[in-house]
Amino acid sequence: MKNINCDKKLYPSGSLRRKDNFIGLLFVVPSLMFLAVLIVFPVVRTAIQSFFVSDYFSGKSKFVGLGNYASILSDSTFWKALYVDAIWTVGSLAGQLLVGLGVALLINKKSKFMVVIRTLLLVPYIIPVVAMCLTFRWMLNDTYGIISKLLNSIGLLDYGSSLFSQASTALPTVILINVYRAFPFVMICYWAALQAIPIDIYEAVNIDGASAWQRFRYITLPGLKEITLTLLIIRTIWNFNYYDLIYLLTQGGPAQTTQHLPILIYTEAMGMFNFNGAAAISMLMGLILATAIFIYMRCLGRDQTE
Repeated sequence: MKNINCDKKLYPSGSLRRKDNFIGLLFVVPSLMFLAVLIVFPVVRTAIQSFFVSDYFSGKSKFVGLGNYASILSDSTFWKALYVDAIWTVGSLAGQLLVGLGVALLINKKSKFMVVIRTLLLVPYIIPVVAMCLTFRWMLNDTYGIISKLLNSIGLLDYGSSLFSQASTALPTVILINVYRAFPFVMICYWAALQAIPIDIYEAVNIDGASAWQRFRYITLPGLKEITLTLLIIRTIWNFNYYDLIYLLTQGGPAQTTQHLPILIYTEAMGMFNFNGAAAISMLMGLILATAIFIYMRCLGRDQTE
C-alpha cells in the first residue's frame, strides 16, 4: 500500500496534469501573442500585399497574382541589387569571421591587461551605428576628411574625391567599415569557444613536439567548428538584411553601386510608393535567406552524422 500511495504522490492524476498544462500555457500565451503581432502578422500581411497592385490615393486594390514577382524578376535593378547584396554579405561575413578569429587567438591569454584590451576591442560594437557612420563620413569627406587628405597626399586618391564617391571603392569601403563594426561580436564568440577547449590537449601535443600550425589545425579549428557554423548562419542573416550602415554612409550610391536589397525595398516603398513591389522583394529576400539557412543546416547535420 505504501508503494501505491507513493506512486500516487509521484504521479499526479489527470486533472492535476491538465491544470499544470493549462498554467504552463498561460505563461506561453504572452510570448505567442508577441510573436504573432510583431512577426507572424507582418509576414502574412506582406505576403498578401505582394499579390496585389494598389492605388494608395484612391484606396483601390487589384489582384495580379504573381505579376509583381514577374515584374521584379525581369527588372535589371533587382538583379543588380541582389548582386551587390551578395558581395556585401560574403565580404562582410568573411572579414568578420577572419578578423574575429584572429583577434580572439591574440587575446586568448591570461593577463591582467587582457581584460582591458578585450574591453577596448568591444568599443566598435557598442558604439551607436549613427555615431559611427557620421564619424566615418567626416573622416572620408572629400574636402576636409583626414583619411581622404592622407590618401591624396600619397597619391592613392584624386584631390576633391572620396572613397564613397567612386564606384570602384564605395562598396569595399562600406564592407570594411561593417567588418570593423561587427568583428567584436565574432571575437567574443570565438574567445568563449577557445576557453572551452581543454588545456590538457595542448599540453599533451606540446610534449609530442607539435608546431603552432599543427596545434591550430588539428586542435583549435575542430574545437571551433560548431561555433563557426552558428556564426555563419547568424551573421549571414544579419548582414543580408542590414540596412542602417549602408544607407547612412552612401544612401545606395554612387550610381546604385551600394544599393542592396534592403535599400531597394526602401526606395520602392518610400521613394516610388510601390508598396506592393517592395512587399514582393521582401518575400523574395525571405525565400533566399530560407534557402541559405536550409543549406547551412543540411551541412551542419551532415557533419554531425559523420
